[in-house]
Amino acid sequence: MLASLLGVLTVLMTLAAVLSYRAGLQEAGEMFDARLVQSSRVLLNLVDEPLSDLTEYPGQPIVLRGWHGRAQGVGEALAFKDGHAYENKLAFQVWDAQGHLMLRSDSAPETKLAPLSPGYSDALIDGEQWRVFTLRSPPGRWFQSAERADIRQELAEDIAIGTLLPLLLALPLMALAIWATVIWAMRPLSRVSDEIGERDPERMSPLDTGNLPLETHGLVRAVNGLLHRLDAALARERQFIADAAHELRTPISALKVHACNAREAADASERRASQEHLDQSIARVERLVAQLLSLNRAERASQDPLQTHVDLGALVRVEIDEIKPLSLQKRQTIRLQLADTRVLGDELALGPLVRNLLENAIRYTPDGGTIMVSTSVEPDWARLEIEDSGPGIPEESRDRVFDRFHRIVGSDVEGSGLGLAIVRKIIDDHGGRITLGTSETLGGLAATVWLPRHTT
Repeated sequence: MLASLLGVLTVLMTLAAVLSYRAGLQEAGEMFDARLVQSSRVLLNLVDEPLSDLTEYPGQPIVLRGWHGRAQGVGEALAFKDGHAYENKLAFQVWDAQGHLMLRSDSAPETKLAPLSPGYSDALIDGEQWRVFTLRSPPGRWFQSAERADIRQELAEDIAIGTLLPLLLALPLMALAIWATVIWAMRPLSRVSDEIGERDPERMSPLDTGNLPLETHGLVRAVNGLLHRLDAALARERQFIADAAHELRTPISALKVHACNAREAADASERRASQEHLDQSIARVERLVAQLLSLNRAERASQDPLQTHVDLGALVRVEIDEIKPLSLQKRQTIRLQLADTRVLGDELALGPLVRNLLENAIRYTPDGGTIMVSTSVEPDWARLEIEDSGPGIPEESRDRVFDRFHRIVGSDVEGSGLGLAIVRKIIDDHGGRITLGTSETLGGLAATVWLPRHTT
């Protein structure tokens, strides 16, 4: 930032200096041209007076001699009590109407300084460039005043440099002031940077915005938001690890027992029984791990859900095709009443929602039972209802079944207690709601889900 500010300042000051220098030269040139005009008019008023009749000098022109001393050293004064060092760089002439030279300074040649034509002109005299102004009086006399270009250039440059010098002197002072101001203003950011750098990785409390300039509040709020999200992510990971460690301990212990029994079986029948128990334990662990991962994905997806237009009826058909082998094993009947229903949500998350509700219905419905799945539309909501002919859930337990790892006491159906927790999480992330009741048609559980409807 310092480099950018100082670079821009240098460019702007350089541009201003160049423009100021050019403006100084132009104004100095205008001033010198005006002085030439004034000199010519003074000569005109003096020479054209009746008392200044120059006709008594018909032969040679009158020569006015100037001071021809020289300055003693560079940087010393050029003006003295009896003259000025630049006098020989100034010249004038007076010509009569017939073109005869009547009067000149000793610094002027005997030839015309410039053609006798009113106005300004540039002339080369004895290898030097001169600026000449010519003026004609009413009687017809010509008056010429001239300055050497080098004196004009020197004086103009002195004037221009006089206007330029304050800018050049101000540049390092301004750069120093900007540097000091930026360093002073950046101290709060340095403190914030030091606080973040020295913070313990486990400390996710927000940064204090007190004593910070207003310009840094947006950055600090963004950092605090990041710390909050990191804290939530770490909490999810810790919860996931704790849940996995707690829930996997028992089935893994059972696996070890069944494996040991199979290894030490006395005969083939005991070995087959132990093998069956071992297969069941492996299936239970597999299901538990899948449910844990599904819950973890649902929690991650809630941080940045992908909103798309989802055909709820088509999604139900896909999930039923996936889970149909389970219902066929139990000789269950699945009835469908699906309307053209579209919702706004994350299709990857809504799939596990439907799948878990269907799996619960299949697992708790007895062999030969019936499951009915229907979708319908309301003005602002899409409704999904899954009913079964199973035992249902007692009214006093319907709120607790959404807790993690909660299972109804006395149920002989294997499960992890995570299915409805996953369902509730996905529904909450989509701004929907779910109710559990009793199916009027089948007598078992009726799970009804409302999701925001896409109406276009």
